[in-house]
Amino acid sequence: MASILDSIKEHITPELLGEAATMYEESEAGISKAISSLAPAVLAGLLGKSGDSHLIDDIFSIIRNFDPVILQDLGLLFRGNNPAQTDRKDDSDQLLDTIFGAKIPAIVNAAASFSEVKQATASSLLRLAAPLVMALLSKKINAERLNSSGMVNYLLAEKSNFVSVLPASIAAMLGIANRGIDHPFIGEKSMGGLSWLWPLLVLTGIGMVILFYRKGC
Repeated sequence: MASILDSIKEHITPELLGEAATMYEESEAGISKAISSLAPAVLAGLLGKSGDSHLIDDIFSIIRNFDPVILQDLGLLFRGNNPAQTDRKDDSDQLLDTIFGAKIPAIVNAAASFSEVKQATASSLLRLAAPLVMALLSKKINAERLNSSGMVNYLLAEKSNFVSVLPASIAAMLGIANRGIDHPFIGEKSMGGLSWLWPLLVLTGIGMVILFYRKGC
């Protein structure tokens, strides 16, 4: 089963990164790093409120009723004069205020510094990351008929994944111990099926050394 980070990566397509880079006059790498820091921050912020049963119930209600149709075209969230942008912005702003409160400017600044984009760009991308996370969680909640405890348990099961990719500066703001990263999880290149190659090369090299030594003797 795909992790929530895998689902996020699936929806942050090269086309979306290119469109955002053009709109905000930033590099695609910068946009990728910003979203890679902000989406996990939203997940960590949500989990950080799980100790307050009344608050998490309110958060759960917001997310459960969030329309995931925005996943069909995330670009609607940053294109101007679009009703979808306004509707989702109200919901996501409510969630961000609930989980981050006065920390929002500091989180935006940290993401901007980490990704080397403008603060205004990081602020806009936070309002793309939040609806993305909300839409994915909404689909999960409604598909599996989760209650608020089920949502929290799901986030706990995913915690190690999204905490591991948080920049240290943002992790510290959220009270999370983390060594920090310097690369985005979006756009990562994996060795995939070639993961066996390095051990094979090492063993081959050792074998050649032994053979050479025996011949020399």
